[in-house]
Amino acid sequence: MPWWWELFKIERIREILVRRESELRYMMDDIQLCKEISRLKKELQKLIALPETEKSNEEKQREEELVQQIHKLVETRDFLVDDVEFERLREREEDKEMAEFLQSELSKSYLQKASRWLMSFIPCIDPLCFLHFT
Repeated sequence: MPWWWELFKIERIREILVRRESELRYMMDDIQLCKEISRLKKELQKLIALPETEKSNEEKQREEELVQQIHKLVETRDFLVDDVEFERLREREEDKEMAEFLQSELSKSYLQKASRWLMSFIPCIDPLCFLHFT
């Protein structure tokens, strides 16, 4: 294989690893967000379980804060999910373009090899050579 093909394969492997690292980061962020949402929901459930008449002003305020924090984290997670989907679509488009490029290059390469092979059967391609046969 030519050196440029090996270089291309190495670059492709690097690209795949970078993509995988990005996916893992998204997954870690998602796990952290889900853990935090879960923790806040448990705290909120404890406060909600208290009778409204027995809640202090601080507990009522904490309830509101928890709802706002949960809402903010859910929005952040939604943004993260949208971002992941956008990345996947972008990567699919890149892969499609790369496949088309490779198909084109391989087709060119195949045509060049085929025409060299065919030319090996033609004794002379110089038009003047044909004068010798007439």
